[in-house]
Amino acid sequence: MTDVLILHDLGAPGGGEWAAAFAGWPGRVLAPDLPGHNGTPPPLGGHHGTGDAVYVALDLLRTEPHDELVVVGVGHGGAAAQILALGGRAVGIVLVDGLGGPWLEPADLDAREREMRRRILTTPAAMSTPAPGADDPRATMVVGAADREFAVRQAEAMPVPVLVIETPSSPTPDTDDLVGHFDRATLEHLDGRDPVHAAMLVEAWWAHP
Repeated sequence: MTDVLILHDLGAPGGGEWAAAFAGWPGRVLAPDLPGHNGTPPPLGGHHGTGDAVYVALDLLRTEPHDELVVVGVGHGGAAAQILALGGRAVGIVLVDGLGGPWLEPADLDAREREMRRRILTTPAAMSTPAPGADDPRATMVVGAADREFAVRQAEAMPVPVLVIETPSSPTPDTDDLVGHFDRATLEHLDGRDPVHAAMLVEAWWAHP
């Protein structure tokens, strides 16, 4: 039996809608709310990052019984899905707008991160403790994976099959080329990031990965 672990995007409502979309999955469905989402406490100091999902996943897998895992990473969650697979924690991964990008040179990345910090400091809601049950607005200000060379190295090292689902919201400017660096990858396109339609693609793909 194969279980599925879904890591939602930063700034998204949480894992609930993805769990509902995968209701027909034959194994267990794990879809945690990441820190600062859907009423969960924000990370220490409010420093959101793509690593949040890795820590949440590892904590969850230590306590929840599970069989082999397909990990679905949505948006920023795609980076976490790839890390888990490279660490031997997944038998397959799905990247929903999760390849990374836009790609930035080091100086541009530094400028983007400075702008992120400026936005946090000048946004009153971001400087306050979120109200109980409220989402943390700082989660929407994270700079995503922007190093293309690193993305290529990750893809070339990926030991498991990959389903890449791209929508018009994808930040990746060169999807076709990057997908070609995976050893076993399938590319699908959707008109929008709808969890139900994405789940249908995942279920059909995993039947014949």
